[in-house]
Amino acid sequence: MTSVLMVGTAVTRPGATGTLFRSANGGNWAPATGIPQDTGVQAITAHPARAGTVFAATRAGVFRSVDSGANWAKLDVPSTREEFWSVSVHPRNPDVIFAGAAPVGVYKSDDGGNSWRRVGSKDPMPEICDYSKATVTSRLMRFCFDPANPDLMFGACETNGLILSEDGGESWRDSSKALLKLSEAHENLRSAIITPDAYEGILDGHAVCISSDKPGTVFYACRMGLFTSADKGASWRNHEVGRFAPFSYSRDLRIAVDDPRTFYLALSIGARSNAGAFYRSSDLCETFKRVNEPVTAQSTIMSMNVHPTDPTRVIYLTRGGQVHWTEDRCQSWNEKQLPAEAGDGFCAAIL
Repeated sequence: MTSVLMVGTAVTRPGATGTLFRSANGGNWAPATGIPQDTGVQAITAHPARAGTVFAATRAGVFRSVDSGANWAKLDVPSTREEFWSVSVHPRNPDVIFAGAAPVGVYKSDDGGNSWRRVGSKDPMPEICDYSKATVTSRLMRFCFDPANPDLMFGACETNGLILSEDGGESWRDSSKALLKLSEAHENLRSAIITPDAYEGILDGHAVCISSDKPGTVFYACRMGLFTSADKGASWRNHEVGRFAPFSYSRDLRIAVDDPRTFYLALSIGARSNAGAFYRSSDLCETFKRVNEPVTAQSTIMSMNVHPTDPTRVIYLTRGGQVHWTEDRCQSWNEKQLPAEAGDGFCAAIL
């Protein structure tokens, strides 16, 4: 089995390289060809229906590779901003691609990424409440589609909560007010680090998923843990992941490609910390079990990903540049450190 590892890094210190690094079958890391060396790569998305096609969301635009990440070309997204933070492929139409931007904005391609248009209303979107008063601009970190009704979409926005579309991504509205109320009602769900508002933590959205085994229910991972809503964000349930782990900062969440009841969750102490752990649930996030032992994450787990078609292969990445991946459903793990010149680890994918 030959796995291709791809890792995106951010420019976080003088001299650091923010780009996409690639390793074939555990070999040496090589910077991507076609993506600038002085940018940051925020998301890597493998196309689930087209082998070898991969998208990268970066601070220099959206890029595409058709040779498993060996070479990249910038796509013509008609945006005055260059910061992109997410790319998602429609589950039923492989030609429909969405890209999420910062400040929060949504772009759509109907032809596999060859041409793009902005969807939603004006820039900025008046329907999206601006809760974020942070020193950093809120960004759209992840999209998800309801498998039973792909016109229903959700987006997780860092420091700005949840947004919702009910027309296939053509228009969007805020869906965070119940999250604010939940934070107001529970002291343990309050956190303010970069804004004056205690609801900052629960609006620090990192990932969203919907399982085909539970259509209509959105799973939302954020700074304060893992939550679900079965009524489009009108009410929320706290899954209290701290029952299973020593920390609950939820940075990433994915569903196994072969089992809609199996979720993977990356947990850490905080955005910058000296520990993280990787968990799996086989019952729709009712319970979790750590699966990355005996390897140790020595800093925050910033990203994890699953192979687009092979359920045995999973990868995760720490801020400090540790790359851990498995090719046997988490029974054993491989480890590879990013080059010393790489910036902070931010996103990862495995092919």
